Order: sequence, then C-alpha cells, then structure tokens
Amino acid sequence: MASSPRSAAAAAAAAAEPHADSGIESAPEASEIEHNQNLEYESDGDSGYSASDAESTWTASLTSSIQHFRLENGRTYHSYREGKYSLPNDESENDRLDLQSTLFSLTLDGKLYLAPVKNVQHCLDVGTGTGIWAIDYADSHPAAQVIGTDLSPIQPTDVPPNLQFLVDDMEEDEWHFRQPFDFIHSRMMVGSFKDWPKFMSTSYNWLQPGGWLECQDVDTLGCDDDTFSMDPPSCALAQWWSLICEALDKIGRPMVAAPNHRKCMIDAGFVDTRDEAFKWPINTWPRDEKMKLIGLWSRENTLEALEALALAPLTRILGWTKEEVTVLVAQARKDVLNPGIHAYWNIRFIYGRKPPV
Repeated sequence: MASSPRSAAAAAAAAAEPHADSGIESAPEASEIEHNQNLEYESDGDSGYSASDAESTWTASLTSSIQHFRLENGRTYHSYREGKYSLPNDESENDRLDLQSTLFSLTLDGKLYLAPVKNVQHCLDVGTGTGIWAIDYADSHPAAQVIGTDLSPIQPTDVPPNLQFLVDDMEEDEWHFRQPFDFIHSRMMVGSFKDWPKFMSTSYNWLQPGGWLECQDVDTLGCDDDTFSMDPPSCALAQWWSLICEALDKIGRPMVAAPNHRKCMIDAGFVDTRDEAFKWPINTWPRDEKMKLIGLWSRENTLEALEALALAPLTRILGWTKEEVTVLVAQARKDVLNPGIHAYWNIRFIYGRKPPV
C-alpha cells in the first residue's frame, strides 16, 4: 500500500482535469448509468476554522465541549451533538478516510466529482471529515470560496486561503451561511442523516439557480456469482454488514439510503438528475489491472472499516459487547482477505441541478 493516502489522492487528482473545467454544459442523456467496469475474476493462479455568528448561530468560537472527544470502547467519537455520527474520529479512522479518498480518485480517474459544474464561486462540502476533498477542490479551484462542515474539528489548519472549516450540524432546520452556493457536495453520509428528503430540500434552497448538488455514497455489498450472498448472509462479512444496517435502521439513520437519493432530489425540485454506479472489489480478485488496483485499496479500506463501522452501532444499539464485535470483525477480516469471494461495494454518484431562473 502507498505510504501516504493523502499524497496518492492528490497525485491521482492531478492526473485529470476536474470536471468543472471541462466546459461541459449538460449532463449525459442517460439518467441512471452503471459503469461497465471489468470485474472478471482472476482464475487461481487553512484559514482554519470559521466560527462567526453570521455563519453559525450556536458558536462564536470552538468551545471546549466541541473539542472534547468522547472515549468509548477504545475509540474516540465526536461530542458535539453526541451520537449523530456513529464512526470514530480518531487518528486511525482519519487515516482510513484519507485512504478512502484515494479510492474515489482512482474510480473517477482523478476527478473530484461527476456533475457538469462550471464557474463555481461558492462551494460547500457537507460532512468534510478530514477535509481532504475540500482541500483538493480549493487547490484546483482557487477562484472559488470553499466551506467544509463537520461535527468534529479534525481538519488541518494549514489549508488553501480560499477554504474554511466550520463545526456545524447540517441536520439543523436552518443553515446559516453568508451566501448561497453554486455547488454542494457530500460524500459517504449514509448512516448519518435521518431525513434525506429534508437534506435535499435544504440543499436546493441554498443553491444558486443553476447550481448542482452531488452525493457520493456507498450502497451495499454485491456479487455477480455464487461466491457471496447478502440474503441470506453467506459469510461473516455479509453478517457484519447486515448487522450494521439493522442497527442504524433502528435509529432511523439508514446505511442503504443511496438508491433513494435521485428520487429525493427530483421531489425537492432538482432537474437533470443522474445516478451513476461504480464497483469497488473487496480485494484483488478481478483480472483487470485497474480493478485489481481499486481492489487493493478497497481491501485496506474495508479492513480498517470493519471495527470502525461496527463498534458503536452493535454495542450502543444491538447490545453487543466489545468482545463479541471483536470476534465478528476477526471472522469478517478472513472473508475480506479471501480472493475466492468475488464481492464488491456498490458506489453511487447521484447529482442534480437547481433549475436556472
């Protein structure tokens, strides 16, 4: 594996011009696109944080309660609006998020998004995490003012001058920014939001006419042969994912929300909506060299996600002990490392445009 996921992501992004600079003015004709990736298996052989009252009604500075993280089962979690986000915010998870960013970059051949956005003056990155997408976007679009929001202040302070980070809860009834946006982006927010239609509607209201919203999210685990099944679960990995989905469904924050994103966008008023699907093999089982490389990064991402995704949902919601989760994770780890299991993650890019005036 590469020693620096952040550096790898930046290098991959530099390999292709961002979509915004391509001059594309309209989305492709097909509204639902499944990209034909070769998945034949191989035979055995910073301006820092902004906390002004104008942009956030609840904070004039980063308070100690926001900066104080909660320790639980050996991992740390956000304390602001505690429990809304079930993944840790510690160094291990932050490294995984940066690694995952490389996966997205490899998938899109270096592009940061698919929506045919152009002439962006103001961009919002919702659930920015480590801030890596916002940093890359700000670097490649120096004329745009970029804001990244998250529940945890885990972003770096040495960032491009046109980027600022806010600690904020995007599930609030009202957003508080100085201006509307030309582009709103979110990545891997399934399992976090309770009300996706509300998020789509609020995003619509905060977009300039002609502005774009793009959501990049995981769907579920799939397989095109008989080596893996989710229903019924064929192995520990399938059981692991099923239990996470069950737990988060119980608290109304579904993991499998992406299939409804496009409908939510249309209901909110978006036009030119598209749903594009890609696949991340869980390991290096594909024969195709690009898919094998994606599988290599996906394997490491999945291995690091096994505990991170399961620990809080299974212990907080389903009543498991940490020890029981550890056993399940160990079993699922063997499945991830098994090239005889031809499973893959479904990754979806859903985007739409607010009609121009």
